[in-house]
Amino acid sequence: MAKQGRGISRREFGRRAALGAAATALVPGHALGDVADAAAAKGAVRAAAGAQQDAKLSAESQAEIEEKVTAILRKYGSRLKDAQKKDIRRIVTEGQKPLETMRAFALDNADQPANVMRIYPDAGAVKAARR
Repeated sequence: MAKQGRGISRREFGRRAALGAAATALVPGHALGDVADAAAAKGAVRAAAGAQQDAKLSAESQAEIEEKVTAILRKYGSRLKDAQKKDIRRIVTEGQKPLETMRAFALDNADQPANVMRIYPDAGAVKAARR
C-alpha cells in the first residue's frame, strides 16, 4: 500500500480516485434532482439581478455583451444546455461593468505603472522585512 513516511503512492492514489468515481456513478439519479432544482432557482434569481445590471450599461457595452455571447454560443452552443447558456450571458454581463469602468480611466502612453515588478528585491527592503 502506501510507503512509510512518503505519503500516498501513485498506485494508491489511482485506486482511490477510481473508487471515488465509481461511488459517484452509483448515486441514484433522483437524489441529484433536488440539487438541480435548487441550482435552477438560484440561477433565476441571478438572471433577474443580471437584467437590472444590464439596464445600467451603455449601448456600446450591451452590444459588446451580445457579440461575446454570440461568439461563445457559436463555438460551444451545441454542447451547452439552456441553463448553461443563461449562465454564460450572466457571467459576461457581470464582467462588463468593471471592464466599462476600467476603460473610462484615461491613460496616456507616457503614464508610468503604479507599481513595478521586481524579481530581485532591494537589499534595504529585505533587511527592513526581517526586522
